[in-house]
Amino acid sequence: MWWRALEAVIACGWATFAVLAPWAQAETTRPPAVNAKAAVVYDATDRKVLYDKRGDEPMYPASTTKLMTAILLVQHLQPDDPVYIGETASRQPRVRLGLRPGTELTAEQALLALVMKSANDVAYGIAETIGGSQEGFARMMNVEARLIGCTHTQFVTPNGLHADAHTTSAKDIALITAKAITYPRIVRAMQTPQATIAGKTIRNGNRLLYSPPASIGEFIGGKTGFTSRAMYCLATAVRRPYDGHILVSVVFGAPRKSLMYRETVRLLTWANRLSPPEHPAS
Repeated sequence: MWWRALEAVIACGWATFAVLAPWAQAETTRPPAVNAKAAVVYDATDRKVLYDKRGDEPMYPASTTKLMTAILLVQHLQPDDPVYIGETASRQPRVRLGLRPGTELTAEQALLALVMKSANDVAYGIAETIGGSQEGFARMMNVEARLIGCTHTQFVTPNGLHADAHTTSAKDIALITAKAITYPRIVRAMQTPQATIAGKTIRNGNRLLYSPPASIGEFIGGKTGFTSRAMYCLATAVRRPYDGHILVSVVFGAPRKSLMYRETVRLLTWANRLSPPEHPAS
């Protein structure tokens, strides 16, 4: 009879679904393969690492270092306090704002130049203003790193320009990013697309600010970085839609800028699809 055939087809369909459904769920929650040297996804709300590829290995962080410089700036300077650009600061390699020795910025202008432009001269000026010297500021950076909970960090420069001893880990930068976004002044700088400082118009260099994919969640902010030794680095903080958790992604050592962004999007898209609780992936 035709209805018996229909029942058989339905039964077969349910059996197929029962077999394929777990596979489909596994495919959705399977962590993505990452080509960067190191990568971490950190749930800052639960303080849990969701994804870990060489997350504790010390590496060169490039300009993600400036997240710590930004933290110390907002801790020690009010928005209208002065930041002085000295001779050594003005000679820092690119990327820089191109300020002459003796230039004075407000702390808020310095923060914008630091986060948006990744200006190495401004980072050095911040270090000398707050710490008296690069060495004094580096000591402050390392003390703050320990207070945040970093265990594989040794900062030497305020801007992330290469120094053999200047290293941190993807996991430590995730902790520093999570700390940085607790300061509204830093988040505002991260979310500012354009500003004029000392007569120079600058644009925010973080591409995710302009058109963040919906799949990564609500974009909060982040920091890019590049040196020839560190390669492309990116720290990104988002808010997960379904539970409001703050997720931080860190990618170290991507061989291309486009890949740095692509792998960040893949990691955060994957993390947004997780149904808690999930065990850390590697």
